[in-house]
Amino acid sequence: MFILIISFFLLTGFDGANQLALSNIETTIIQAENILRYDIKLKNTGTAPFKSHFDYPGHNPLGLEVVIRPNKKLASKMEMDNSSKYIKMISIGGGSDGFIAPGDEGSFHLEYKIKHKTDLKDIEKLAFDSTLIVLDGIDIIKEFPLEKIKEN
Repeated sequence: MFILIISFFLLTGFDGANQLALSNIETTIIQAENILRYDIKLKNTGTAPFKSHFDYPGHNPLGLEVVIRPNKKLASKMEMDNSSKYIKMISIGGGSDGFIAPGDEGSFHLEYKIKHKTDLKDIEKLAFDSTLIVLDGIDIIKEFPLEKIKEN
């Protein structure tokens, strides 16, 4: 019974996750800087605003964040954060709206460092060998496997 309650809490921890849809994703290679950029549009298909519920005692909440978790092939071509237990590419920057009104789309962009002397044509082919993760603070609220998106 205890496990069932915990499982229910984990699955329902973020009420709005089901109202979030990936409406567009594009990648760009910035050759001069050796950067892989993702431009992402997420649509709020619900009737309530899609916003962070993360709370903590500080003054600058992390809020909503999107990240790309690479699969093995993409990870082998990217600069990786080896100081983390998580599989993370080195982030060069990013930005977002941080809030998506009902029926609207929110824009996000992410930039990651490509390994020196990597064939950039390989990166074009492998950019979708990854998963888009939506976070609220430190909690994963939704994942979009991008290899499935590319197939469609």
